[in-house]
Order: sequence, then structure tokens, then C-alpha cells
Amino acid sequence: MNIFHISLNNLKRRKVKAVFLMLGLVVGVATVVAVFSIVSAMRLELGDRIDEFGANAMILPPSREVELHYGGSFVSNVAIDMQSLTEDELPKIYESSVAPYINIVSPKLIGAVTTGEQKALLVGVDTQREFTQKPWFSLREQVNLTGGVADLSLLDLPDDGLILGFSAAGALDRRVGDSLALNGNTFFVHGILNQMGTEEDGLIYANLPATQALLGRPGELSMIEVSAYCNMCPIDEIVAGLSQALPDSRVIALRQAALFREETIDRFSAFGFALSGVVLVIAALVVLTTMLSAVAERTREIGIFRALGFRRMHVFKIIYLEAGLVSLLGGVLGYLAGNGIAVAAGPALVQLQDSIPWRYELILPAVLLSVLLALLASTYPALKASRLDPAEALRFI
Repeated sequence: MNIFHISLNNLKRRKVKAVFLMLGLVVGVATVVAVFSIVSAMRLELGDRIDEFGANAMILPPSREVELHYGGSFVSNVAIDMQSLTEDELPKIYESSVAPYINIVSPKLIGAVTTGEQKALLVGVDTQREFTQKPWFSLREQVNLTGGVADLSLLDLPDDGLILGFSAAGALDRRVGDSLALNGNTFFVHGILNQMGTEEDGLIYANLPATQALLGRPGELSMIEVSAYCNMCPIDEIVAGLSQALPDSRVIALRQAALFREETIDRFSAFGFALSGVVLVIAALVVLTTMLSAVAERTREIGIFRALGFRRMHVFKIIYLEAGLVSLLGGVLGYLAGNGIAVAAGPALVQLQDSIPWRYELILPAVLLSVLLALLASTYPALKASRLDPAEALRFI
């Protein structure tokens, strides 16, 4: 009878301890696999649903900036020699190296207009792109001509139509259907936005071509907001790709949206993997106590082995082999359980809209983790068993 058969027979004779040992490993491995699968799915879905978070990159006209300091304090950046940004830049975005990661491109022209004795800020946009990029925008009131559009991304605003921010409507004393003269041209209020508590509340939105004609700036743009996200690279790489495609423009990252997504995932990841670490420590303690208990029960058996000529290394191998055999099965079952939990409960747990795919590539890491955990936790019991004095052990016969 060789060492393998001895280890296998020991596991068969002590089925309860073997099952208890395996369950500890299954729970530990399943937790790690489930957390990893859920976190990976979160990163992929957040990348695919960038439009829910607005723009994360902005393209601006080229300019030179001068930093102003007064009294030892930084005051502001003043842009001088401002150049124009045109609609000719739009095709370059879709031809850039990062074009596959571009979700929404929203060009806009911003300018001051007069209405009576008041001044206001007019923003010319492609309404469908702009409001798709900012889904938190919603209409408080709208005219019947829009067909009662609830989704602003479907709104087809006519050339003489306006969308007023909540504060702008109050300041100008305008309601839906009223006319509003901008720079001497008559427009009609087609909708009023709900209050958002941001600077958008004070803006007036119009169609981009109508705004360009009103301001006498045909083809010009003030900025281009880009919603882009690469699941396999940071936003900085997308900014670099856009900068290369538009060398005469300034491309900056709007880090707030990108960092919000990353911080949300990182926090969940930190919590999930910390929880996995605690579960792995508990699993290691289960293995340790179970193997120590098994060694204590087999003192007489080990003494006989040593009396028959088994070396310390042979006893060490027997304990290690028992732990290794159990850990192989525990790793496979832990992989299956972890993937099953992630697929079944993951979308509801973290509010994912898509399902979580089965991660076949995790089976080998799961088995290796289980084996490594079992062998590390079994090292002390194996050393203790191998160091038993044969004469002392035979006293228990």
C-alpha cells in the first residue's frame, strides 16, 4: 500500500471531517469567485451605459492661458488669443483611434443674447444628442406640438422653439406657449425644464443651427462634449486619442463623472475582497482545526507508521496529500457555487441591468486557490504529525 492509498483510505474512514474540511474551502473559494465575477460585470456594464453619467470629456477651442496671482494667492486663468472651434472637427472624432469607444458627441454653441432689457445665456444644441447625454433633464411643461414627449432625447425642437431652464423661465416670466424675443427675433417656448439646482436652471436651449444664425456665427462651436468610456483603458487614454485626432483643439477630461464611476466600483471591490479575505481566513482556520483534530485522533496510527519505518517526510506527505485531495474537489465545487451565486443573485444584488456571464476562465484559479489555502493551513498539522516520537505515540496502543 502506497502513500496515496493510505491518504485516500483515511479520508474514506473519516468522511465527516473530510466533508467539513471541504465545505470550508467551498465557502472561501465561492466567495472570491462570486465577488470577482460581480465586480467584472459592474465594470463592463458601467462602460456600456456611459450615457447615464453624462459627458466625461470636453473639446474646447485652442487658446493661451495666463495665470493671475494677487497678494500671493491664485486668482484665475484668463484665456487670450481665443480661436474658434467649428463643425469640421466632428468627423475627426469619429475617425480617431478611440472612435470605437465614443458613445455620444454633443456639439454646442453658447452666447449671450438680449431679451427686452434683460440679458440671457443661450445654448445651441443638437437636442436629441444633448438630452440623450443628460438623461436627468426632464420637462416640467411642454406644448402639445411636441406630442407630449416624456423622453427629451426624442424631442424634435423646431428652429423657432426654445427650452427654458427653471430659473430662466421665472426670471423672464415666461410659460409654455409664450413668445420670447432674442436679439430682435421671435421664438416660442416649447418646454420648461424641471429644477435641478445647477447652472442649467438659468440657461435657454435652442437648436444649434438657429443659434448659429442668431449669433452670426455659422458653423462655429463653443465646445463639444463627448461621452466615451473604454472598459479596458482609463479615460486619460481616450483624451489622448482625441487630442491626437484634433491637434488644434484642447481636450480635457471631466474627471467627476469618470471618477464617480471608478470610485463606486472601487469601493464595492474593496468591500467585496475584504469580505472575501475574512472568509478565506475563516476557511483556513477550519482547515487548520480539522487537520489538528485529525492528527490528534491518529496519534496511534502515526506511531505505528513510524515504528514500521516511515520517515517524517512520509507522514508529512500523507497529511498534505489528504488536504490536497479534498481541496481539489473543494475548488471545483467552490467555482461552481461562486459562479452560480453571481449569475443568479448578482444582478439583483448590485442592480445590474444585464445578466452576469459564466466565467469559465476562473476554474483553474479557483482550484489553485483552494489547493494553496488547504496546503498552507495544513502545514502546521503536518509538521506536528511528522515530529511525533514513535515511542511516545505507541504508548496510546
